[in-house]
Amino acid sequence: MRILDGKINLSKKGFGFFIPDDENLEHIFISRLSLNRALDNDRVRIKVIKEAEGNNKAEGEVVEILERNRSVLVGEFQKIKKYGFVILDGNKSNHDIFIPTEHINGAKNHDKVVVEILFFDRKDKNPTGRVVEVLGNTNDTGIQILAIAKTYELPDEFSYDTLNYARSLPDVPDKKDFANREDFRDLFTVTIDGADAKDFDDAISIEKKDDKYILYVHIADVAHYVTENSAINDDAYERGNSVYLLDRVIPMLPEELSNSLCSLNPNVDRLTVTVKMVFDKKGNINDYYFYESIIRSNYRLVYENVSDLLEGKENIYKDDELIESLSNMNELHAILEEKRKIKGALDFDFKESKIILDKYGTPIDIKEDERRVANKLIESFMVVTNEVVGGHFANMDVPFIYRVHEAPSEDKVEEFRSVIAKFGLQIKGQQLYPKDFQKILEDVEGTTLSFLISNIMLRTMRKAEYKREPNIHFGLATENYSHFTAPIRRYSDLVVHRILKGSLHNNFKKEKRSYLKRLDKIAAHISETERNAEEAERDVESLKKAEYMQNKIGNIYDGIISSITNFGIFVELPNTVEGLVHFRSLNDDYYEFDKENYKIIGQHLGKVYELGQQVTIKVDNVNIDAREIDFKLMEVEEKEN
Repeated sequence: MRILDGKINLSKKGFGFFIPDDENLEHIFISRLSLNRALDNDRVRIKVIKEAEGNNKAEGEVVEILERNRSVLVGEFQKIKKYGFVILDGNKSNHDIFIPTEHINGAKNHDKVVVEILFFDRKDKNPTGRVVEVLGNTNDTGIQILAIAKTYELPDEFSYDTLNYARSLPDVPDKKDFANREDFRDLFTVTIDGADAKDFDDAISIEKKDDKYILYVHIADVAHYVTENSAINDDAYERGNSVYLLDRVIPMLPEELSNSLCSLNPNVDRLTVTVKMVFDKKGNINDYYFYESIIRSNYRLVYENVSDLLEGKENIYKDDELIESLSNMNELHAILEEKRKIKGALDFDFKESKIILDKYGTPIDIKEDERRVANKLIESFMVVTNEVVGGHFANMDVPFIYRVHEAPSEDKVEEFRSVIAKFGLQIKGQQLYPKDFQKILEDVEGTTLSFLISNIMLRTMRKAEYKREPNIHFGLATENYSHFTAPIRRYSDLVVHRILKGSLHNNFKKEKRSYLKRLDKIAAHISETERNAEEAERDVESLKKAEYMQNKIGNIYDGIISSITNFGIFVELPNTVEGLVHFRSLNDDYYEFDKENYKIIGQHLGKVYELGQQVTIKVDNVNIDAREIDFKLMEVEEKEN
């Protein structure tokens, strides 16, 4: 028998999947009876009791719990006589937590609470725990998002020393800090962000001289205020990044910095780190320069208005210099976009959700969040800046942190090859390049296969992470990529700023050895905090989508089949909400799941449902706690009636 270590991921149905530490190994199915008291995301040791065969996954059994995922968990308290139980959020546990009388700690019926497991022995039917914090009644405004923040252990308070330091900072930079900085205050400079943005990391200036473009990307000099070996640095490191939970932000830095002193607001002096890049008409970089600098932004612009101008829809701007600057930016963006396309950079262009809440946190509308030309323009300039910074340090003997997106594993690529071959597609040659994936996406663009191939390709790829050693960024088809452009909200960028500023002052030789020791630890930590933040953000999004659809039960919508599993069909609506059509509701025939071809087939009538197919559904049921939305297919519903 194989013995493996890894994590357990429980489904809402009670069974689990074991995720090995070795990412090249397949996930292993763990039945409900084989979990042996493992809770969601526990580190466990399993034995493989049945190897994979055909379309069936390998099966395993938990033999040891190596480490509980979280010492604290979140759920709803239910009082029964003198004791109580906590039903954990997310329906991803087979066990409620038993709370003895002496550990209720003031919790009332239907309170949302944080609970700590005290013990869970083999003889116990349920873990025994104690309430460590009462968040409030389940129905209180904002309590569900607060509960998610607690579930993912997102820090919600800064240390006393950090708050004192932040409050002691001035509203504007001290003029003594202007010394030895490049003064770019006379450059025409703008920020372009979302309408709701409050922290502005980056500002842009551009000049066009003959057939050359000179682009200035100014990034807030957060490292000037957040120094190593300080309380505020310790808090920023612990958080790793800001987390955006719809109606609230858990910031990496206190608002005195993120929304004020470090935010590149218009018409005020700000300390920045500037990357000046000179491009020829083909988008090649002829030269680049780094500066510690001062800027004074002329305008705070919004994506929607800039896009309207550049797309020829509407112009609200009267300043000729602004209009000319935006036009030059758009020209350079188009050149850089074409250059990235030639390299093979991937753009899946999947839909993103925009969830609109009222003042009580109730979702009142959900729609697709458009990526228009202004969004892509800023993204384009940030990508090229990150490439320049990363490439610069890859050629130097200086410790650094890179953003690495490794190529898919050989096993995943072979699996992808076999899938696309069924549709007449192929990857030429043995070596895989980003351009191979890009070519396939272009071949299926506009066809019914586009949705299917994009989803399978995305599942084939690895997840990006931070590393000390340079490597490829497969998705962007580039090497030596860094994260430099968002130090207000990403600790990785703050570290890169320190390294860049240190190199400008030639003071890295004496620190090189100690930095090398620390960077591996920093890279692993911020990769983990990023994953945790993404999971929390997805959980909040799923919660609000379920809340929104709860009063839409009975409504009929057109949608597209987005995924097919062995238990049902997922359908995505135009507003990005996704729901499940259970096989049990398809009672007009007996359907079999054709895993290899991503479709289900009716055995008697021959009806086929496949990825990308348009269908009409009725909203059948919503379970907010489980974040589940159930649909029924209208053609089956009509046959019933």
